[in-house]
Amino acid sequence: MAVFPMIWSLTLSFQRWKAATAAPRVFIGFQNFYNILFRDARFWNSLRFTVFYVALVVVLELFLGLLLAYILNERIRFRNFFRVLFLLPMASPPIAVAFIWRMLLNPDAGIVKVILGGLGINVVDWLTNARLTPFVLIAVDVWEWTPFMFLGLLAAFQSLPVELYDAVSVDGASRFQAFRYVTFPLLSPIMVTLVLLRAIDAFKLFELVFGITGGGPGSSTESLSYYTYTVGFQYFDLGYACSLSWIFLVIVLVISSFLLQRLRKEV
Repeated sequence: MAVFPMIWSLTLSFQRWKAATAAPRVFIGFQNFYNILFRDARFWNSLRFTVFYVALVVVLELFLGLLLAYILNERIRFRNFFRVLFLLPMASPPIAVAFIWRMLLNPDAGIVKVILGGLGINVVDWLTNARLTPFVLIAVDVWEWTPFMFLGLLAAFQSLPVELYDAVSVDGASRFQAFRYVTFPLLSPIMVTLVLLRAIDAFKLFELVFGITGGGPGSSTESLSYYTYTVGFQYFDLGYACSLSWIFLVIVLVISSFLLQRLRKEV
């Protein structure tokens, strides 16, 4: 189930095969990879957007997840209710989330337009402004996947030894000092692990692009996964699409290796 498709796609990456035509497959060596790396501006644009997207969503989700976990680890009213409430977005299918938000942000009949209109605020072109639309996708991703960070960090908070906090309290440390010198170092390995898992998943950005923007306006929100899908299943250039997939795999492996080395240092 895994080895055969990888070998098959690697074989195709060295060939020219336009599946929509009757032309036979032709072995062309590394030509596909050369064209991608040195001639394909669209590839570099999609890679830049993907890296920017991953970096921003992971940082925001880590910060918000840490904040929510810290607050809901305290004994506050309705704590269990809020814990369940914050997990609901993560339980929704990503493609369903994409289409729901597309309807909510519809500039003609979306509920966001109705609410803003009722407040006397002009409707923003959420999905047609090339500068704004990437941040719309980022906001939806943060809404959907912050619960993942929150859940992991909340479990980590609850596993911290109480004795350490009793000791620093006796030494006169403030709550901020206790968080900085005790909590944060103990949470660092967990945070690196969560960042690794979330970054790998975020790099596969497809559903939100497919369901909300279609890569537009222009190519301002075209992720690397969506570009690969477009080449393979709209243009039917399967050799080129397989080469894109393998370059994508190498990029993810490099980033994963870096984060894993950081995790080993933390542990």
